[in-house]
Amino acid sequence: MTESSAFCAQPAALPEPVVDAVKIELTGDPEDAQQLSGIARGIIAVKAGKPLSDQRLSRSIESLKRSGLFAAVDIPDPDWTADPMEVVFRLTPRERIQNIRIKGGFPLLEREIRNAMTIAEGDPCVPEDLPDQESRVESLFAREGYIRPKASVSVEKDPDSNHCILDLTIDKGPFYHVEAVRFDGNQAFSSARLKMRLSTWQSSLLLGGPSRFVDDKLRDDIKALKQFYHGKGFAEAEIDAEVKKKQKNGNVRVRFTIHEGPLYEVSFKGHQAFWNMTLKKDLVLFTEGNKNGMGLRKSVRNIKKRYRARGYPEVQIRTEENQIRQTQPPVKPIVFEITEGPFHMVDSVSVSGNRQFSDQRIQNQMLTALPGLLYSGAYSEDVLREDLRAIIALYTEAGYRNAQIDYSADTRKAPDKPDTILVSVKIKIDEGPATMVKRVKVEDRGLIGSDRAVDLLEMKPGTPFRQYLVKEDQTALAEAVSEQGYPHVTVEPKISINEDKTGADIAYTIDPGPATKMGETFFAGDFHTRRRILAREMTISQGEPFSLSDLLASQRNIRSLNAVDTARFKTFGLEEKAEQIHMIAEIQEVKPYFAELALGYDTRRQFYTNAAAGNRNLLGLNKILRAELELSQIGYRADLDLTEPRFFGTRISAGASLYTEETEEFNKDFGTRMYGASLGFSKALTPNLNAGLNFRYESREQYRTDDQPIPEDETEEYRSRSIVTASPNLLYNTTDSFLRPTRGVRISASVDASRGIDNDLDNFFKYRLDARWYYSPANRLTLAVHGRMGHIDPYGDNDRVPEDQLFFLGGTADVRGFSENKLRIDENSDPVGGRTAILGSAEARLALGLNLEAAVFFDTGVVQNPLSDAGDDDFRSSAGLGLRYITPIGPVGAMYGWKLDRREGESPGAFHFAIGYTF
Repeated sequence: MTESSAFCAQPAALPEPVVDAVKIELTGDPEDAQQLSGIARGIIAVKAGKPLSDQRLSRSIESLKRSGLFAAVDIPDPDWTADPMEVVFRLTPRERIQNIRIKGGFPLLEREIRNAMTIAEGDPCVPEDLPDQESRVESLFAREGYIRPKASVSVEKDPDSNHCILDLTIDKGPFYHVEAVRFDGNQAFSSARLKMRLSTWQSSLLLGGPSRFVDDKLRDDIKALKQFYHGKGFAEAEIDAEVKKKQKNGNVRVRFTIHEGPLYEVSFKGHQAFWNMTLKKDLVLFTEGNKNGMGLRKSVRNIKKRYRARGYPEVQIRTEENQIRQTQPPVKPIVFEITEGPFHMVDSVSVSGNRQFSDQRIQNQMLTALPGLLYSGAYSEDVLREDLRAIIALYTEAGYRNAQIDYSADTRKAPDKPDTILVSVKIKIDEGPATMVKRVKVEDRGLIGSDRAVDLLEMKPGTPFRQYLVKEDQTALAEAVSEQGYPHVTVEPKISINEDKTGADIAYTIDPGPATKMGETFFAGDFHTRRRILAREMTISQGEPFSLSDLLASQRNIRSLNAVDTARFKTFGLEEKAEQIHMIAEIQEVKPYFAELALGYDTRRQFYTNAAAGNRNLLGLNKILRAELELSQIGYRADLDLTEPRFFGTRISAGASLYTEETEEFNKDFGTRMYGASLGFSKALTPNLNAGLNFRYESREQYRTDDQPIPEDETEEYRSRSIVTASPNLLYNTTDSFLRPTRGVRISASVDASRGIDNDLDNFFKYRLDARWYYSPANRLTLAVHGRMGHIDPYGDNDRVPEDQLFFLGGTADVRGFSENKLRIDENSDPVGGRTAILGSAEARLALGLNLEAAVFFDTGVVQNPLSDAGDDDFRSSAGLGLRYITPIGPVGAMYGWKLDRREGESPGAFHFAIGYTF
């Protein structure tokens, strides 16, 4: 809580004294005393040379409180008769939360616990707030199934910064555990089948904290069971759950009482215009149920709407609920008796009264049209009303402010079709006069200039007058003036229309309001990040004319820093129309240090382990340092990466890397050792398009992995080679998820311009193109298509490419059903690489529930232009099935692919295990 005290009000008989000086005194010895004094002086309303008043004092104290920077504000009583008069603000800087250390939070994620709290790193340290945080954390764990959780927060001071470190200790205690799940009333489905749909029951099979009973999961289970029953045709199904908890041992018994109701058997009668499957799309009985008949009535409304839009305005629908058949389960027949009525078809569309636009131009605005290739000819009065609004909009855009449009629809029976009504639509237009802008005048006091002011307007002299654009032009003028330091600008339009309504004069009067400049910017919570890094993101500096758009851009820039987790901003002086606008940025930084460890298995590498560690905010400079090591059954790779997201303060990201690698890929008779360094740059050109340029120096050595001698014509390939490569690339990505995409496209293209320093084997251009497309036609179904092409084009005198630079296909990552790298093989069944590779894949992914996903796939590919004539240039194809388990970090799955063009001596297919999607 911020404490404050103000001096006694001045005697009423004395006039308001003029302040000669404002003095800021900070208690203690804060490390950012100069910045604190500056922001305090800026937000205090009491100014030297201005009269002192109770109002200014109150505003000053309120602003100091709102800033959150000061724990106490004290204003000693001044001498009202002193000359000069000095006002002193004695301020106690508030300590801030430098770190929150959480102990005992597992199995909940640290992020979940922090989200339950109302304080975070960088916030003011207020001891009075800590009991509330303890209660919030205890409530969180109680909701997560713990019986009597306890949380305690202790505070200690960091001896270097003098800020607070909070230690949150959680004693979770025992938790509720599901002892038994019972179903009553279920006849149509077995209890075992229903249990498989319950996360409550699934949790009970686990060990430790993940097995606890959570009330929210029970509510989700009730909803899931209801949806399951409705989807199976039991539209009246209702689910109740009774929970019995024993605090003594934590056991929970859950009893689901199911009122299944009858199985709905839906049929349609009397319909000719639509198929059954089309009409079933309008039924909500099997999605929302039919409680109190609501689902049935809503379904009828949906079907009527469909018919009327398709030219059946007289449609009548009656539902017949027949007697329930006492079978097992009971069946309730529901019959939708549809009397479609005659089909109303547009016979003609005529337009009269139009002079400005041709009949064809007006009819192009309409969806009501004669039967044709794109139109069924169905007549709908609702659609026609929309057409009239579109015509009005067309005339309004041309300046016809008072255009009136009426219509008539004459009907007659079709002579050759007794069940068809022909409709003649007549559009009658009274255009009225067109109002054109004659003159535009902007009184801007010289802030914009008349020529530029008119350029900003949508409505210029000679253009149609449109009332709705007046507001847009007001905004354009206000924004232009506001950006020059006048955020309180007002623009008043005055419109004069002549007597015959053919001309309009517009005058805009601009009142800029007081001039305003940018004041102090104070950063709080930046314990690791250097202040100049944050200040660099400001697009507006102190003393410059205040610009709201620049201020908002500065805030976006700060939020986008890798070192910043969240940021809150407070402005002072904007509402008060002060001469300067000050800003406080409260920063919550990301945890700078990280460590990662992964263990896994896939068919390409078999068993592997990956370890990484680094700093996301190296030396407080918003740079990322990452060291990574991977060991697997095919070799190792180590990387040391340094990333600068703001290269020289621009929006270009730069990265430098050192690496070493040794791999012996399966089925190849050679291995590769390499080490090198790379430098890369990338920039987002649009939200979906990214461009990059990479440079790499690499030393490579190819070696044999068998006891065979090196062929004489390949001797040079097995010598150490030094290579430099430049690689421009483009990436276009609109997918909705990195881990589990369901829609969108991802296209990448790159070229490696490679040159050998001490050889000409590596003188080539390597082209790569990769395209992926995802589409979900149904809720649980995703279709994925992948295409990839690579080609190596040697240049100079070189016509041979080292084997370790060639393309190989076959295996988990491309053409499944084949062993790793063995899509093209020689007479000894050894893999053959080529200078050209083409790959195509298609996959259908179906969510089965319980985090399981089934897949059906087809892969095809070809490797061409090999070093020798081994193998052939034919495409090889496979098809197969897969089953994946979806985890929070991506899918884990097994697949089996069958060769569709199996050759003599080949296996029928191959089994693959992978973490993540193939594409």
